Amino acid sequence: MKTICICIICCILSVSCKKNNKEVNEDITTEILDSTSISKEDLKQINFTDIGLDIKTDKVMASWQPYITIADAVESLKQADFSFFTADIEVFNSAIKDLENTIPEPIKTQSIQARVLALKTQLLKLKGLVALQAISKKEKLLAVKEVFVAFSNLNLQINKKVEKDSQNIERPY
Repeated sequence: MKTICICIICCILSVSCKKNNKEVNEDITTEILDSTSISKEDLKQINFTDIGLDIKTDKVMASWQPYITIADAVESLKQADFSFFTADIEVFNSAIKDLENTIPEPIKTQSIQARVLALKTQLLKLKGLVALQAISKKEKLLAVKEVFVAFSNLNLQINKKVEKDSQNIERPY
């Protein structure tokens, strides 16, 4: 009789111990995810100069679909939506290749190609960091800031090119 009681008590103790361990592990996992996830408030604290496209660029930019795709991805990134970076790798890679290969002729200069290459590099870096779970929140925020800065620099170069082309400077003979 004593052995049966001891066996029952041991079974009850071992079963209850397993439940507590699972709850503790779930709490730790939740805390880790919360400490590395990025919110809108975190993104609002990023300090950078956000440069948009000028109205004069509408003619040139309306037909550059890959730019519009990347611009939408950057805008959703500002809302803490990383779906473009966590989506299918083929869609991501084709968007970046198309951005690089389909620059419209009126703005296809070395400075704009360099800014597109810089943006491509930062997008690939952010995609790699988003895929890793062991990266700190600070590193992810730094990568997001670098994407924002690279995109703003591309917009600035496009604005400069279109502005320069629209000026009619008369030169004396």
